[in-house]
Amino acid sequence: MDKRPAVIGGMFDRIAPAYDRLNGILSLSIDRYWRKKAIQALQLEDDSLVLDIATGTGDLALRALRDSGCRVIGIDLSVRMLEQAARKAGPYLNTRYFLISGDALTLPFRDASFDRAMVAFGIRNVIRVDRFLDELARVTKKGGMIAILELSVPSNGFQKKIYFLYFKYVLPVLGGIISGNTKAYRYLRDSVLDFLPPAVLARLCEERGLTVVLSTPLLGGIAYLHVLRQDRREEMITDRV
Repeated sequence: MDKRPAVIGGMFDRIAPAYDRLNGILSLSIDRYWRKKAIQALQLEDDSLVLDIATGTGDLALRALRDSGCRVIGIDLSVRMLEQAARKAGPYLNTRYFLISGDALTLPFRDASFDRAMVAFGIRNVIRVDRFLDELARVTKKGGMIAILELSVPSNGFQKKIYFLYFKYVLPVLGGIISGNTKAYRYLRDSVLDFLPPAVLARLCEERGLTVVLSTPLLGGIAYLHVLRQDRREEMITDRV
């Protein structure tokens, strides 16, 4: 899989118009519940400044904005996805929700800029997970909370078989028909099946001083929610960045 930023950004540009509709169809709208769980875990306050990495069409950010008086900066590689987010944002746009085109591996923010950070279904698309986590830790204030929501592979044998059948055959065909881009939904399938197991991702977080407060499977392990606290020492940030 080619995960260079230009390639990933271009792919999401092409599927942006159909992205929300397909999310609802392919997940049976369960993704809304997962996002709600992620926002609840962050314990947002009205004065929180939140970074939403891979903000996409804005679903996670808008959930946060509706649930609290926080402000959210959303960053994404795909300009077309950001356009969709802007259309949905309504009165939040440029008052409490600010959109930036950029790369998660070179975040254009100063150290310790954010009270909270979050990413939903975006970490598996980066070419360097270790660098992503370094950047995530760098821009989050000490004691700040981080939520990572990502698809995964169920551990239960029977459920895994059903999951593989759906992901290998149904998802790329259905996604291709609705979006007109079968290649993008083959990539979705492959990127999920090839991604790090949840336990490995949690260990990488711990190695970077991100304390795992919660790591829990959702719907039998179809997705995982990792909630982290930034306890990293300043010298560790300096060494890695």
